[in-house]
Amino acid sequence: MQPYQINKFGGSSLATADCFHRVSQLVSKTRQIVVVSAVGGTTNLLKSCLDIAKKSQDYSNVLDELIGKQESIVCELGLSTDIALAKLFTDDKTSLQKILTTVSLTCSYSRQIKDLVLSFGETWSAQILTALLNQKQQAVYCNAENIILVRHHLNTIHVNWQQSQQALERFIVDNECSHLVVTGFIAGDEQGGRTTLGRNGSDFSATIIATLLGASEVTIWTDVDGVYSADPHRVPQAFVIEQLSYQEILELSYFGAKVLHPSAIVPAIENNIAIHIKNTFNPSAPGTTITVDNLETEHLVRGVSSIDDVALLNIEGSGMVGVSGTAARLFKTLSDNYVSVILISQASSEHSICIAVPSCNKQMAVDVIEHTFIAEIKAGLMNSVRVDANCAVIAAVGEGMVGTPGITARLGQALAQANISIKALAQGSSERNISAVIDRADINKALRVVHSGFYLSGKTLAIGLIGPGLIGQELLQQIENAKHKLEADFDVKLCLRGMMNSKVMLTSDADLSLTTWHDDFAKASTASDFSAFAKALQQDDIPHTVIIDCSASEKVAEHYVEFMQQGIHIITPNKKANSGDLSYYYQLMALACSGNHHYLYETTVCAGLPVIKTLQDMIQSGDDIVKIEGIVSGTLAYIFNQLATGKPFSDIVAKAKEQGFTEPDPRDDLSGTDVARKMVVLAREMGLDVSLSDVQVHNLVPEALRDCSLNEFMQGLAAHDKAIANQLTELVAVDETPCYVGVITSDGNIDVKIAGYPASHPFSHLSGTDNILAFYTKRYAEQPLVVQGPGAGAAVTAAGVFSDLLRLVSFLD
Repeated sequence: MQPYQINKFGGSSLATADCFHRVSQLVSKTRQIVVVSAVGGTTNLLKSCLDIAKKSQDYSNVLDELIGKQESIVCELGLSTDIALAKLFTDDKTSLQKILTTVSLTCSYSRQIKDLVLSFGETWSAQILTALLNQKQQAVYCNAENIILVRHHLNTIHVNWQQSQQALERFIVDNECSHLVVTGFIAGDEQGGRTTLGRNGSDFSATIIATLLGASEVTIWTDVDGVYSADPHRVPQAFVIEQLSYQEILELSYFGAKVLHPSAIVPAIENNIAIHIKNTFNPSAPGTTITVDNLETEHLVRGVSSIDDVALLNIEGSGMVGVSGTAARLFKTLSDNYVSVILISQASSEHSICIAVPSCNKQMAVDVIEHTFIAEIKAGLMNSVRVDANCAVIAAVGEGMVGTPGITARLGQALAQANISIKALAQGSSERNISAVIDRADINKALRVVHSGFYLSGKTLAIGLIGPGLIGQELLQQIENAKHKLEADFDVKLCLRGMMNSKVMLTSDADLSLTTWHDDFAKASTASDFSAFAKALQQDDIPHTVIIDCSASEKVAEHYVEFMQQGIHIITPNKKANSGDLSYYYQLMALACSGNHHYLYETTVCAGLPVIKTLQDMIQSGDDIVKIEGIVSGTLAYIFNQLATGKPFSDIVAKAKEQGFTEPDPRDDLSGTDVARKMVVLAREMGLDVSLSDVQVHNLVPEALRDCSLNEFMQGLAAHDKAIANQLTELVAVDETPCYVGVITSDGNIDVKIAGYPASHPFSHLSGTDNILAFYTKRYAEQPLVVQGPGAGAAVTAAGVFSDLLRLVSFLD
């Protein structure tokens, strides 16, 4: 005879009349055992009736709502004329009223009463489905208390397999049918009464029946497409896992994955029963198959799950060191009081034991522990239990973790980069699970960063742009041009979530458009606030955040440390932080070296040229820097190129301003301060403790024109052409090319000056606004390493910033 197919349907699959119709179609084939939960929401309403009655309050409205919900489904299914169903609800309502009246009078109820009341939901849904199926097939209703026989021991359910198998076989023989509809969740106890199988008991019912019949598989129908790599409501990038091993689903379900309860898995493991998780509302989806075999996958971690409401208890004291039996006493007293321990972490010194328990059990746990160890606490050998109530546990699970080094480090690094602190850490000897206790407020972000960190999802980065000027605008355009390729080829998503200038800011919970941002920002009315801006950028839906500072503001640079302490990465072409206060600079670099924060500033010197990285690579590889010499201002490079042709200084400056080569006030370039800042940045990279005040700067702005208006400066500059020409004559030989250079020597001297170079020197062959730097080192002693190219302009600077942005993405887990 054809074996029975075993299908279980949860409450969400039976929430409405349409759902019942859908289920009847899914089990249209013959030889079906259909295990059903209560109609969605029914069990909660039954529990509410109990709790209201316990307070001696009026429960009648809730009970009427409950019965009315079932009767409405019956009516919509066209079963109103079914006399048996009508009598069922009338009789059961009367029975419930009697039970609840007793509860109301005694202001209490036992576990047996609770089990009895909560079981009504399954009996209703099973009988409704039986009546519906009987319109086309021969279906029989079975109350599982007659076929699944169990006993309770130490808060655990034990199935009497022999008696249950005999009972089921008798029922099938006596009730030959095409469809057997069985109540999930319900069982019979040793006293012949009705009991329940606990949370997700219907799943357990299905695997028990599969075991009793010797079935090779069972299908669990729910409202999702399968077991996800993480909760899709919290991790948008989560995906369905096609196949899992029993061990993996045990770990995931224990740590919060709600698709299947651990108790339902045990019979499947013992009898090698394949479990299929399918979506009632999308039956064509492949779903998830759970078997003894593990499907080979590129992912070391198969899934990430969490338990939210957790309290962390720390028991410590010198009296615990070397004292045998302390842990045994601790866990025995917790077990005796039915306190479940989620996670255990013990220091090797035996000085402390850290445990995580459900928040609802924290006070009970504290009370029983302190009672058990009252003598040690009074003697000062043990401290009172320290409680951290607002915690959660995140777990990374996967067969691929077994024997693979570095998994714990990657988990820790992913959380650290998101500025999430680990309070306790545990890994089982099976190596399939690493669990970390963190602050409950961080759980959503933690799930995303760990999921992303193990390449289960792409890398997503929230961007806040400060200074949407020429460079900022060009950067956004470059990101827009590249975003589709980044997402398609590299699974990288860059999300603009905020913009700010010196006056207003704009932030959004959703991505700002990279094409219409200008219109949106023009309407912004929120005053600029650095703290509010940073807080708005750090949203739970994106694990990593970066602020890109394209301003030249010292005020913005002063907030870099604050941003990084909040876990925000920084990218900037702004030189003010790296050339400003020395103690602030070292604080910033210490944060950058901590490994949890990234600070990228390649474009602070020579725009998009690889100057900083080249210097860092030489130093890190052991080279010694003797001297750095260079032309690092595109504006001054242009001006001195033109001076070499004999043109008047004032005409050259006016034309440079007209062509946009200078700052709005050319004196900002001509003063040499910008060049000096760049030299300080490079000198500090060399390890020199120098400040801007240590730099000797040749100021090209005539002293008489330094404090006047811009118009007065431009009009009066021609009067100084001769003096500037004389300076060149004094400082530069006739056969040399005049250049405005910065020079750093290993002894800490920095000069920004006018110098002449022979025709054979690379500095004599610059064109336009090119920059050039020569590195004289121990390795490059005879001939310097030269870096040359465009060193100014919004496009090349933005490209350098974009390069830093992509480099940041590569650093993130």
